[in-house]
Amino acid sequence: MRRESHLPNSLPMREQTMSRQRGIAVAGLLAACLLVGGCRHVPHSAAPTAGERMLFSFERRTMMPMYSGSAPRAIVPQHATHGKHALRLKLSPGRETIILDTGGFPMDWRGWQRLKVDIYREGAPIKMNLRVSDRHGKRHWVWGVPLSTGASTLTYEISPLSEKIDLSAVSELMWYAEDPSGEIYLDAVRLSRS
Repeated sequence: MRRESHLPNSLPMREQTMSRQRGIAVAGLLAACLLVGGCRHVPHSAAPTAGERMLFSFERRTMMPMYSGSAPRAIVPQHATHGKHALRLKLSPGRETIILDTGGFPMDWRGWQRLKVDIYREGAPIKMNLRVSDRHGKRHWVWGVPLSTGASTLTYEISPLSEKIDLSAVSELMWYAEDPSGEIYLDAVRLSRS
């Protein structure tokens, strides 16, 4: 019995075989991701889900003055989870911070439960510290959050901040890497109700 091919007959047999093998490999990878449950695919043009509010997504180079700190940074297309760009940070001793500033327009976080940020880590696992500041100069630190190699979403509970800072006037986020090395990519810094 002859098998029907969905590939054009003009392709040499070797290319048809390679194309089938690639298709099988992709299908196997997708099946493995579904079985393990550890894969999360977010399209580049993903919008915030219902119950989320985007704070920073790094799509416009004109926003660069709002990003400061000691780590060299650039807006790049790699590892974007919202839109087409992410913020790449090159970490090393003395170059371990990134500051996201609201540009003089404080954010109101009242009514939100979590702060989330998508991160891709190139290099060994490290610990990240977060400092949240309000327009009155009050600050709150979240210490020692582990960051593994690869893609992850860091999630911070907002309720403990309400005792330390004015949630109606959040003005700055600063991440500080312990034992800084390698690169991290930030994207989709957002508030979530869940």
